[in-house]
Amino acid sequence: MGHQGTTAPAMTLLLALYLAGLSFFFTGVSGISDNLRQLSGQRFRQWLSRATHHPLLAGLLGTALGLVTQSTSVVAFVLSGMTASGLLPMQRALMVLAWANLGTAALVFIATLDLHMPILYLIGISGLILAFKLWDKWKPAFGGVLSIGLVFFGLDMMKQVFKPLSSAPGFATVSGFFDYWPDAAFFVGMLMRTVIHSSAAVEAIGITLNKGGFLAEFQSMMSMAGLGVGTAIATYLLSSNLRGVPRQIALFQAGTNVVAGVLFAAVFIAERITREPLLIAGVDHLSPSVSGRMAIMYFCFNATIMLLSLAVLPWAPGWLERLCPPTPEQDLSRPMYLQTEALRSPETALDLVALEQVRLVRGLQRYLEIARGESTFELESLHGAANELGTKITEFLDALVGKPLSGKLASRVISFQRKEETIRALEDNVYLFAETLHDQTGAAAMANRLVEALDTIVLTAIDALHSQDKMDLDMLMKLTDDRGGMMERLRGRIGVDGSEDVGNVAALHYATTLFERNVWLLRQLALWLKEDTKATA
Repeated sequence: MGHQGTTAPAMTLLLALYLAGLSFFFTGVSGISDNLRQLSGQRFRQWLSRATHHPLLAGLLGTALGLVTQSTSVVAFVLSGMTASGLLPMQRALMVLAWANLGTAALVFIATLDLHMPILYLIGISGLILAFKLWDKWKPAFGGVLSIGLVFFGLDMMKQVFKPLSSAPGFATVSGFFDYWPDAAFFVGMLMRTVIHSSAAVEAIGITLNKGGFLAEFQSMMSMAGLGVGTAIATYLLSSNLRGVPRQIALFQAGTNVVAGVLFAAVFIAERITREPLLIAGVDHLSPSVSGRMAIMYFCFNATIMLLSLAVLPWAPGWLERLCPPTPEQDLSRPMYLQTEALRSPETALDLVALEQVRLVRGLQRYLEIARGESTFELESLHGAANELGTKITEFLDALVGKPLSGKLASRVISFQRKEETIRALEDNVYLFAETLHDQTGAAAMANRLVEALDTIVLTAIDALHSQDKMDLDMLMKLTDDRGGMMERLRGRIGVDGSEDVGNVAALHYATTLFERNVWLLRQLALWLKEDTKATA
C-alpha cells in the first residue's frame, strides 16, 4: 500500500512534467511558424524568387529554410503563396521544398545533445528583448528565436520524465509488447505523425522515448519509417478543404514521404528477418549512442525523400496540375504577366501592367453572371482573388516608382497608379452591386435591366482597355455620360404600387445608387485611358 501511495503522486508529477514539456514544445513550433510568416513579406518573397533561379542556390535556400523552420509544412505554406501569386514557378518551389527536408533533420541532432544551459540563456535573453521592446523592428526574428528556445526547453523537460519512468509499474508490460511485436512500432510513428504535424518533432520525441527505455533501437527505427505514411494521412486530413496550388504542393510532399517510409520499413524488416547487414548495421559504426544513430538514420530518411523528389521533379508539375487543377479564383489572383525581372525595363513593365488591368476588369463580368444566376462561382472567393491581384499590381507599380525614370515615363507610371486605384474602387462597387442583386426575387425585370446595362458598359471598357482605340474610348465616354435624371426616374418607379416587399425595395434603391457609382468610376477610367493614350502618342 505504501509503495502504491508514493508511486501515484510521483506518476502524477511525471505526467504533469511531460504535458508541460509537450506544451512548451508545440508552442515553440507554432511560434516559429507564426514569426516566419510575419517575416515573409513582399521583399522577402521577391528576394526568394530571385535566389531560386539557380538550382544550387535553390537547394541551399531550401536547406536553410528547413533548418530555421524545422517544419516542411511551414516551408510549403510560404511556397504555396509564392507559387499561387506567380512569383515562383511550381518546379522551383518543389525543388526548394525537396531540399528543406534536409534542414529539418537539425532538430533531431540537437535533441541528442545536452543543451540545458544554452537553452535557458536563449529563452532568457530573447524573452527580455521582447518584454522591454528592444529592437522592435526585429520583433518577429527575436520571437522566432524565443520559439526555438521553447522547442528545445520542451524536449529537455520530456527527457527528464523518462529517466525515472523505466522503473514504473506497467512500463515493462508496454516495452514487452514492442519486444514481441517490434514491427508494430511502425504504427506508433504513423499515429504520432498524424496527430503531430512535424516529422522532426515526432522523431525528437522518439529519441526521448528511446532514452527512457520505452522503445529499443529497432522499434525506434520502425517508428521513424512510420512517419512517411503518417505524413500522408495528416496531409489528406488537412488538405481536404484545399484546392489548386496549395493542395498540389501538399500532395507532392505526402507522396515522396510515403514512398520513403514504405521503402525504409521494408529494408528494416528484411534486415531483421534475414539478419543481413543493411541500413541499421550501416549506421552502427557512425555513432556510439542509439540516439546518435537514430539522428543519422533520420537524416538518411530525409535525404531519401529529397532524392525521390528531385528524381520526379521534371514530371511532377504536370502530374500535379492534372490531379489538382488551379481553381478559377487562383487563376485570377495569380499575375500572368508581371515578373520581377520586368522592372528592369519600365516601358515594357507598364505594358504588362496594362494586360493585368484588363484581366481585373474582365473579372467583373463574372460578378454580373452571378447576379443573373448564370454562374456557380462564389462572389466572396472571386472578390478575394481580385483583391489579391490588385494588391500585386499596386506593389509592382510602387516598385516601379522607385526606379530611375524620365519625366514622361514617371507621369505615365503615376497615371497607371491612378487608373489602378479607379479599377480597384470599381471592383469593390461591382462586387457590392452583384451581392445586392444576387437572389433578388422582387422586381426581377428591373434588376435584370440594371445588370444588363452595366454589363454592356463593362464590355465596352474591356474593349477600350485592350485596344486603346479612339472609337472604343469615345463609345465608353458616351455610355458613361451623366445618367442622374434617368436613375431618379427609375428609383421613382420602384414599389409605387405597394406590391413589393420593403426589403426588395430597399435593395433595388441601393442597387441603383451603386449602378450610378459604377458608371461614374467607368467614366473616370475612360478619362485616365485618354490621358495615357496622349502620353504615348
